[in-house]
Amino acid sequence: MSDTHAIDTEHLKAENDKYYAFVNLALLLAAVTGVELVLVYLPFPSTLIFSILIALSLFKFIGVVAWFMHLIYDKLLLTLAFGTGLVIAVGTYTALLFLLGGDAVAPQEIPGL
Repeated sequence: MSDTHAIDTEHLKAENDKYYAFVNLALLLAAVTGVELVLVYLPFPSTLIFSILIALSLFKFIGVVAWFMHLIYDKLLLTLAFGTGLVIAVGTYTALLFLLGGDAVAPQEIPGL
């Protein structure tokens, strides 16, 4: 009977540790979101702000995918599948920035000037 009680106690302790890890990560993600909101209103160059926002967003993505989607406990193949999706998304975003950026568009020539 005592062996079953010891196993139940170990299982409950492991679940309790997981719960606190989820709560701590949620609080950290909320704090990062607060930093992102404040960062938008600070008088820094927009390139620096966008770079920091992208880095913070990647951090939040990794935290949510790893912990809240339980990939940290799953096989490596599932983590690689989500990582591949992230790489494709970042590549698409970067390509669109270059394609639709204002510097890539030639200025209109006005006839007669």
